[in-house]
Amino acid sequence: MPKNPFSEFNALLQAQRQRLRDEMRAKIAASGEGLGFANQSKITDDDALADAAAEMDLAMVIRESRELQDIEAALGRIAEGSYGACTGCGGDIGLARLKAYPAAERCLPCQEKYERLRGQVHMPRL
Repeated sequence: MPKNPFSEFNALLQAQRQRLRDEMRAKIAASGEGLGFANQSKITDDDALADAAAEMDLAMVIRESRELQDIEAALGRIAEGSYGACTGCGGDIGLARLKAYPAAERCLPCQEKYERLRGQVHMPRL
Protein backbone atom coordinates (compact mmCIF):
# COMPACT_ATOMS: atom_id res chain seq x y z
CA MET A 1 0.00 0.00 0.00
CA PRO A 2 1.56 3.37 -1.00
CA LYS A 3 2.26 5.92 1.68
CA ASN A 4 -0.11 8.89 1.80
CA PRO A 5 1.88 11.77 0.27
CA PHE A 6 0.32 14.14 2.80
CA SER A 7 0.87 12.05 5.94
CA GLU A 8 3.60 14.42 7.13
CA PHE A 9 1.18 17.35 6.79
CA ASN A 10 -1.48 15.36 8.63
CA ALA A 11 0.92 14.82 11.53
CA LEU A 12 1.99 18.47 11.48
CA LEU A 13 -1.61 19.71 11.43
CA GLN A 14 -2.56 17.33 14.25
CA ALA A 15 0.34 18.69 16.34
CA GLN A 16 -0.62 22.29 15.59
CA ARG A 17 -4.24 21.54 16.51
CA GLN A 18 -3.17 20.05 19.84
CA ARG A 19 -0.85 23.00 20.57
CA LEU A 20 -3.63 25.50 19.87
CA ARG A 21 -6.13 23.59 21.97
CA ASP A 22 -3.64 23.45 24.85
CA GLU A 23 -2.94 27.19 24.56
CA MET A 24 -6.64 28.01 24.50
CA ARG A 25 -7.32 25.79 27.52
CA ALA A 26 -4.47 27.48 29.40
CA LYS A 27 -5.87 30.93 28.59
CA ILE A 28 -9.33 29.91 29.71
CA ALA A 29 -7.89 28.52 32.94
CA ALA A 30 -5.84 31.70 33.48
CA SER A 31 -8.91 33.87 32.96
CA GLY A 32 -10.65 31.91 35.68
CA GLU A 33 -7.74 32.71 38.00
CA GLY A 34 -8.13 36.45 37.54
CA LEU A 35 -5.55 36.88 34.77
CA GLY A 36 -8.02 37.19 31.90
CA PHE A 37 -9.58 40.22 30.29
CA ALA A 38 -12.42 40.41 32.80
CA ASN A 39 -10.03 41.43 35.59
CA GLN A 40 -7.48 43.55 33.74
CA SER A 41 -8.56 46.80 35.41
CA LYS A 42 -7.93 45.28 38.84
CA ILE A 43 -4.37 44.49 37.79
CA THR A 44 -3.59 47.78 36.06
CA ASP A 45 -5.78 50.37 37.89
CA ASP A 46 -6.19 51.97 34.46
CA ASP A 47 -9.46 51.38 32.64
CA ALA A 48 -8.09 52.42 29.24
CA LEU A 49 -5.14 50.08 29.60
CA ALA A 50 -7.45 47.34 30.84
CA ASP A 51 -9.70 47.83 27.80
CA ALA A 52 -6.70 47.65 25.47
CA ALA A 53 -5.47 44.49 27.18
CA ALA A 54 -8.94 42.95 26.94
CA GLU A 55 -9.14 43.80 23.23
CA MET A 56 -5.72 42.21 22.65
CA ASP A 57 -6.80 39.10 24.55
CA LEU A 58 -10.01 38.91 22.55
CA ALA A 59 -8.18 39.43 19.24
CA MET A 60 -5.77 36.62 20.16
CA VAL A 61 -8.64 34.26 20.97
CA ILE A 62 -10.36 35.11 17.67
CA ARG A 63 -7.12 34.58 15.72
CA GLU A 64 -6.47 31.25 17.42
CA SER A 65 -10.05 30.17 16.83
CA ARG A 66 -9.74 30.96 13.11
CA GLU A 67 -6.44 29.13 12.95
CA LEU A 68 -8.04 26.11 14.60
CA GLN A 69 -10.88 26.25 12.04
CA ASP A 70 -8.31 26.39 9.20
CA ILE A 71 -6.51 23.36 10.64
CA GLU A 72 -9.74 21.40 11.06
CA ALA A 73 -10.70 22.21 7.46
CA ALA A 74 -7.27 21.08 6.21
CA LEU A 75 -7.55 17.81 8.14
CA GLY A 76 -10.96 17.33 6.56
CA ARG A 77 -9.48 17.86 3.09
CA ILE A 78 -6.79 15.27 3.86
CA ALA A 79 -9.46 12.79 4.98
CA GLU A 80 -11.58 13.34 1.87
CA GLY A 81 -8.61 13.31 -0.50
CA SER A 82 -8.78 16.91 -1.73
CA TYR A 83 -5.82 18.24 0.29
CA GLY A 84 -3.28 20.03 -1.85
CA ALA A 85 -5.83 21.10 -4.46
CA CYS A 86 -6.66 24.81 -4.61
CA THR A 87 -10.26 25.60 -3.72
CA GLY A 88 -10.08 28.57 -6.10
CA CYS A 89 -8.81 27.11 -9.36
CA GLY A 90 -8.53 23.37 -8.66
CA GLY A 91 -4.79 23.34 -9.42
CA ASP A 92 -2.03 22.19 -7.12
CA ILE A 93 -1.28 24.41 -4.15
CA GLY A 94 2.42 23.62 -4.27
CA LEU A 95 4.59 21.80 -1.80
CA ALA A 96 6.56 24.91 -0.76
CA ARG A 97 3.34 26.75 0.15
CA LEU A 98 1.98 23.75 2.06
CA LYS A 99 5.25 23.46 3.97
CA ALA A 100 5.08 27.16 4.87
CA TYR A 101 1.36 27.03 5.75
CA PRO A 102 -0.02 23.48 5.93
CA ALA A 103 -3.62 24.69 6.32
CA ALA A 104 -3.53 26.57 3.00
CA GLU A 105 -6.64 26.04 0.91
CA ARG A 106 -5.59 28.13 -2.11
CA CYS A 107 -2.55 28.35 -4.34
CA LEU A 108 -0.59 31.59 -3.98
CA PRO A 109 -2.12 33.38 -7.02
CA CYS A 110 -5.66 32.50 -5.87
CA GLN A 111 -4.85 33.54 -2.28
CA GLU A 112 -3.53 36.89 -3.49
CA LYS A 113 -6.65 37.41 -5.60
CA TYR A 114 -8.85 36.41 -2.65
CA GLU A 115 -7.11 38.95 -0.42
CA ARG A 116 -7.30 41.74 -3.01
CA LEU A 117 -11.03 41.17 -3.45
CA ARG A 118 -11.57 41.38 0.28
CA GLY A 119 -9.08 44.18 0.93
CA GLN A 120 -7.15 42.18 3.46
CA VAL A 121 -3.67 40.82 3.92
CA HIS A 122 -3.28 37.23 5.07
CA MET A 123 -0.18 36.52 7.10
CA PRO A 124 0.44 32.78 7.12
CA ARG A 125 0.98 31.34 10.57
CA LEU A 126 4.02 29.17 10.78
